[in-house]
Amino acid sequence: MGRVLEQIIKTYRVNTANWLSDPQTFIENLAINAPKNFDEAFDRWRELYSSAYAQLKDANKGSESHGISAKARRKFSALRRQADAQIKILEDGRSRFSSDFYTYRYLATEGFLPGYNFPRLPLYAYVPGEGYGGTFLSRSRFFGISEFGPGNLIYHEGRAYRVLKAKLPLHGAGGSEKSLPTVPIYLCSNCGACHENERELCHVCGSSLADNDVVKGTLRIDNVEAISAERITANDEERVRRGYEIQTVFSWPENSNGQYQVEEAEFHSDGNVLFSLQYASGAQISRINKGLRRRKDKKVYGFNIDPETGEWKSTEDEKQGDIVDPEKARPERIVPIVQERKNAILFKLEYPDSLSIETKATVQHAIIRGIEVVYQLEQGEVLGEPLPSRGKRRTILIYEATEGGAGVLKRLIEDTGAISRVAIEALKLMHFEDIEKTIEEYRSRRETTGGKVKLRSSDDSCVHGCYRCLLSYYNQLDHEIIERNRPEVVQFLVALASGELVTQSSRSPKVEADSIERNWLLKFSNENLPIPDLKPVQVVGVDFDFTWSEYFVAATTDPVTEEAKKTIEGQGWSIVKLPDDPDQGVPPELIYDLRGS
Repeated sequence: MGRVLEQIIKTYRVNTANWLSDPQTFIENLAINAPKNFDEAFDRWRELYSSAYAQLKDANKGSESHGISAKARRKFSALRRQADAQIKILEDGRSRFSSDFYTYRYLATEGFLPGYNFPRLPLYAYVPGEGYGGTFLSRSRFFGISEFGPGNLIYHEGRAYRVLKAKLPLHGAGGSEKSLPTVPIYLCSNCGACHENERELCHVCGSSLADNDVVKGTLRIDNVEAISAERITANDEERVRRGYEIQTVFSWPENSNGQYQVEEAEFHSDGNVLFSLQYASGAQISRINKGLRRRKDKKVYGFNIDPETGEWKSTEDEKQGDIVDPEKARPERIVPIVQERKNAILFKLEYPDSLSIETKATVQHAIIRGIEVVYQLEQGEVLGEPLPSRGKRRTILIYEATEGGAGVLKRLIEDTGAISRVAIEALKLMHFEDIEKTIEEYRSRRETTGGKVKLRSSDDSCVHGCYRCLLSYYNQLDHEIIERNRPEVVQFLVALASGELVTQSSRSPKVEADSIERNWLLKFSNENLPIPDLKPVQVVGVDFDFTWSEYFVAATTDPVTEEAKKTIEGQGWSIVKLPDDPDQGVPPELIYDLRGS
């Protein structure tokens, strides 16, 4: 393994700084963990098999009971047939090459072997067929979280099926423990990042998480089961049309030392920062199904589920017809979640509140379409999400949706001219003409309209957007707010086309400084000091990293010149020089300035 790894690094000049500090330790860990990973790859199969076998035992036991009604006997007989069909499909995978459970195909979908043409880590839905027939439908996790949602309708081979229940972990359904292994997640209201453990500050933007959104009871759903829907009412169809509230969040990967593996850069235009970028290979992207869009209480997330059987249970505003059984329901509230590892890049707008929602949505889809043209990608290979929500767009998360990734997002942060080319191609797609001339005029400052730029549309242009330019199947929810000829949009994209990317390695002094700042913020929190402002103050070339404008106090770890100190103190501020090491403690003068003691 060592010789192979050494040859790969040497031949392809692989940069190992961010992930391979000690090749020998890496190889030893890989070899030691291989049997464990191989064993865990079969957990999905074991879960499905155990669930089907438990259903078979319960159906046999129920049908052997004396004095049951003919209807109950037919129900147990149908359950037995379904369990037999599921067990047959799972066991036939050993010999049938075309089966999703054929050993090598299955290991590929579970990520233990290279996937190539197989969707990795899909969601499975079992749908019964005629007689003893039945099949497992597979969908990618990001689509399955809504298509296989609680009580949803699935159409397969001319028939409709309703999602009845979820296959719960082994210690849930059929196990000794009735409570489910749910976990809360903490969402940053500034950038949309996700945290599985309670903490003081966001690991992406450094914002306080004290008053941010907490989604309690999240549970990863991998497998569901459906029943034939004999009657579909108008309410059912309306429910399907309205759909679910799906939220996308993310978190950056960490190495063994607890350091986040992120590459950072800033995009400058006309001396101003348009946005900053963060790129990570293998970022964890999560999708959360918060509930029906039409639910009454938007602050209540999730669905009721029976922790023993896995059956979805209805609430007052989630009527699901004949799957409701109030007498047997012992519901627990859970929020379905799915997670995948994707290459992702985050665009953090420098002044998001100064842009309209129409501008931010149009720019987002213009960048995605430009990436597709520049790197010759099909629609859907790169997708984007506004964060932290569609109504409050402060950042744009773009990720590679295809299996294995297209490998293009990394170029946006490595190639200093890539984003400008993306913007130019986006403007061309948006039916504008004389783009290069306008960009040159913008760069040379020959515009006489106060810095504003104007582009002429072609004769066959659309009004706000069309499927030749920005509209696509993947951004249907934003069709109403996309405006390709909005002056703000044109101005932003021209600035993007004429600007430059200022790159910075994740191991550069700035990021080390950011680590110091993060430690100081934790120190302030531990001392119960007020949280500093998000925006630092700059005076005569010195960045005061921490400012409390309410108290007129500024602090920094950088050297402070007498000129800067005199200037800012002349404005009524107090200046505090912090030591480089937070372990030395908060200076007493800062505590006095903020607490008066």
